[in-house]
Amino acid sequence: MPLIPETIIAMLAVVRIGAVHSVVFGGFAACELCARIQHAEPKVIIAASCGIEPTKVVK
Repeated sequence: MPLIPETIIAMLAVVRIGAVHSVVFGGFAACELCARIQHAEPKVIIAASCGIEPTKVVK
């Protein structure tokens, strides 16, 4: 998720319900991201459809 208020709200909500959250760095290659996510065996994934940079939106 990009650095937006919804990211912080989601993290706080996860902590509030007593679940564990793990931030995955989006700069990894797709296969590395896949391996990390599969290894964690998540029940829910919260993600964004784009990234936000100071001068543009990255799809």
